[in-house]
Amino acid sequence: MIGPVANSVCIIAGSVLGALCGPVISQAFRKKLMNVFSCITLGIGVTMLSKGDSLPPVVLSLLLGTAVGELTRFESLVMKGAFKVAGLFNRNGKKRTGETLSDTVFRDQFAVATVLFCVSGLGIIGSMREGLTGECSLLLIKGVLDLLTAMLIAASIGSVVGVLAVPQCLIQFALLLGATVLMPYTTPTMFADFSACGGIIMLGAGLRQMGLAEVPILSMLPGLFFVMPLSGVWKELM
Repeated sequence: MIGPVANSVCIIAGSVLGALCGPVISQAFRKKLMNVFSCITLGIGVTMLSKGDSLPPVVLSLLLGTAVGELTRFESLVMKGAFKVAGLFNRNGKKRTGETLSDTVFRDQFAVATVLFCVSGLGIIGSMREGLTGECSLLLIKGVLDLLTAMLIAASIGSVVGVLAVPQCLIQFALLLGATVLMPYTTPTMFADFSACGGIIMLGAGLRQMGLAEVPILSMLPGLFFVMPLSGVWKELM
């Protein structure tokens, strides 16, 4: 359970550093850093995809998962929840001109941070992976990325973004424990296909972060819960 704790600590540290260093972090630097994050996400996606065993159950699980996500309007529900959470806090960031940050900008940035920290593909995949294998490298990578992301967001809206470490930790713990319960019923093939499914989602996340394609990342996430059963069935049939 090292991953969720390390991730939360990174978010808190990043929010404090960002609030302190905000005036010296330029907009150009923030943009370049986000592009680097996108490249890292793409690299993780390619690595995970290469570990897959059978492509058909992976493709089918993503199609089914995306259909479920779109039919239930999962992405819309997540964003509405994020905006409600944002409404619980007061803004404490300031623009470079010294003007108080607007409510709209604060709400939008806090909502984006809620999604990135609490329900990102890397966080969900990393939590389930640690529960299944005990290996926390993905969550440690996410922790480093979240530290820098928290810095960039806190530079605009203040250290209040650090409170998101609490729901983030609870969600990751729940996913980790759930995956631990399932671990005795999984096979290496099922986990390999799970990694491939997560890899495709990570590739989509990288493309969306770069602004190259509007990939429905949140709607694709339910596919992670279909891939292992479908992988097991496929292995039996083939």
